[in-house]
Amino acid sequence: MVGRIRFYQEKGRGSVGVEYLGALTLITAALYVPPGLSQRRLNRRLAKLERQLAGMGVGRVVLPEGFPYADRLGRLRPVDTLGFYRAVADVLALEALSRVRADVEQGSVALSAPWLCPELRRTAQRLCTQVRAIRIDVPQEGEDYARWLQRQYGLPVVPRSGQVDVTVAFGPGERAQGWTLRLYDRPRLGGLRLYARDLELPRDCNQQLLALLWEGGAVRREDLYALPTTAEEPHREDPLQ
Repeated sequence: MVGRIRFYQEKGRGSVGVEYLGALTLITAALYVPPGLSQRRLNRRLAKLERQLAGMGVGRVVLPEGFPYADRLGRLRPVDTLGFYRAVADVLALEALSRVRADVEQGSVALSAPWLCPELRRTAQRLCTQVRAIRIDVPQEGEDYARWLQRQYGLPVVPRSGQVDVTVAFGPGERAQGWTLRLYDRPRLGGLRLYARDLELPRDCNQQLLALLWEGGAVRREDLYALPTTAEEPHREDPLQ
């Protein structure tokens, strides 16, 4: 079971309920932290909230972006978006390409990682039919894999000294060029944010909710698109706030 913490910087009484978002059913708890609340009372409220959610079978929890007390949670694990972003790295790369050039199919992408991870392989093979060229920045085995891609797909492989429009890094040590997506540790999407067509989700946690929907098979690759975070974003007004 997955829960959701709703955070309010005002006075109020904590409550627990059930919330339905798309194909998700969430056990939702409200945390009120008014200005001046002592650390002792804050810790008691957090501990009570965790006991309530854990007692209802919640193991993972959706948090509002920027939630300041995530490191104080002991029983609940925040929903992680990293695996989702790595699984749809091709979607992110193509969206980034569309921001830097009109002819996406003539664009070039560098895929970088400390080792030839499965996510990089899958991304490369999905992109091979949609872009002009790919550069594989992986120590040692990267050159062999690039040659295999060239034989398999007939795709020009950019030499390591060549320029690209977008860099997708699956691990540290990337040689960033163009629009850079860092899909490791704390992922950084270069100012992009993912959405699903015909699905409105609360803005303060929509990336975590998309990750859960992807995990459950309720969102498909073809449903996804991205917008810059500075753009006017589609969002769902949250009636309980």
